[in-house]
Amino acid sequence: MTILHHLLTTVRNATDAEAHTSAKPRYLAIADAVESAIRTGILLPDAPLPTQREVAELLGVTVGTVTRGYAEAARRGLVRGETGRGTFVLSQRMTFAQIGRDSLNADGNPRVDLGLNTPFHSLDPDLGAALATLAARRDIQHLLYYHQPRGLLRHRETGVRWAALHGYEATPDNVLVCSGAQHGMTVTLGALFSPGDRIAVESLTYPLIKPLAKRLRLQLVPIPMDEQGMLPDALAAASAQEAVRGLYIMPGCQNPTLAHMPEYRRHEIATVCRRHGIRIIEDDMYALTLDSVLPPISAHAPELGHFIASTSKALTGGLRTAFVCVPPESVRRVEAAIEASIWMSASLMTEIATLWIEDGTAARVLSAKRTEAAARNRMAQDILGEWQFFSRPTGYFIWLRLPRRWRSVEFAEAASERGVSVAHMEHFAVGYAQPEQGVRISLCGAQDRESLHGGLTVLADLLKL
Repeated sequence: MTILHHLLTTVRNATDAEAHTSAKPRYLAIADAVESAIRTGILLPDAPLPTQREVAELLGVTVGTVTRGYAEAARRGLVRGETGRGTFVLSQRMTFAQIGRDSLNADGNPRVDLGLNTPFHSLDPDLGAALATLAARRDIQHLLYYHQPRGLLRHRETGVRWAALHGYEATPDNVLVCSGAQHGMTVTLGALFSPGDRIAVESLTYPLIKPLAKRLRLQLVPIPMDEQGMLPDALAAASAQEAVRGLYIMPGCQNPTLAHMPEYRRHEIATVCRRHGIRIIEDDMYALTLDSVLPPISAHAPELGHFIASTSKALTGGLRTAFVCVPPESVRRVEAAIEASIWMSASLMTEIATLWIEDGTAARVLSAKRTEAAARNRMAQDILGEWQFFSRPTGYFIWLRLPRRWRSVEFAEAASERGVSVAHMEHFAVGYAQPEQGVRISLCGAQDRESLHGGLTVLADLLKL
């Protein structure tokens, strides 16, 4: 059965079956037909869908109806629209969690991981020294006790200091301790929103927001962006049309594009949120990797802002400590969500973070990691300089715009066959059509500069094909 025949049969059956009740809109029937074709194997990963005009003529509907149907299929995570190319089934060959998981290639040679953003683990703080310091104390046994879900007062005071480094003024009363930024996102989204609520995100965004929204049954609304991040006018237009309830955003050093939002635009985004009553979930985990930090969007609208200040990228991923700063009216709701998920974050982990922040270790480690990142960015410029990519002098990754002949999935798979992992655009894309193809290249995943040089050289050779 051809895909066009399948679409025709499925859409007709769907609308005929509901003709005597409330007929399903044609665009939803088209999305259902695409989903059915993928599930039954008629459409395989990376396969192109028929053009919108072809489907419109076959079904006797407008091109706009087909566009809505394809957009709904994209919202379900089934297809990707590529400007000037068409619509393709998403690749199922590698999930984001699988990037860089295998340390060896099929031939047994080491794989170069330029996919995951691990925070330069060779420069992590000395855990042994921290444990020795804590072991010398007489008052640490209480770290094993149950305590209130929001976290110990001492740790929330540390959260105030850590948030201040991000340009956010908090108080211990509106800081809650979470087990990493993802946990902070989960409890905040779960506490503030109900199934079906619409959450605005950048059209290319942190990839794990997508499965999280699916689990919480929230609908993500992609907002166009440029080199400075999300466009305020586009957010305003979407909010007026689609009753947006929340905003998830990363303005300091956006993942994956490295967009750095200027202060005037942060103020404009905050103004839109105030006008429409949009709650802000702001995750700025990479902001401290840059030399300059601007006040968060949440600082411009503190009554709406929920700011997540994580230690993972600045210190070490295994610490799993983040401080969530929320308005007074949100404290109890978010605390209840923490209580319902894990009761409380591990006090021992937060105590280690507190020790490193208080004794200056965090500042020294962050400085060392910025220095290493700067050296690796210069290397990337030397090797990939003839192609267009976005970077920051001390950023942990770069965003490479691919030449027109490449699709991001195909480039990532070609790189993988040559022993190098990168993160393709589909991991980050929300919505239907994207104006360009790109991949995120981690500069911190490779164990050393020699490995990074080899991996970047492989990518440069691949771009020349």
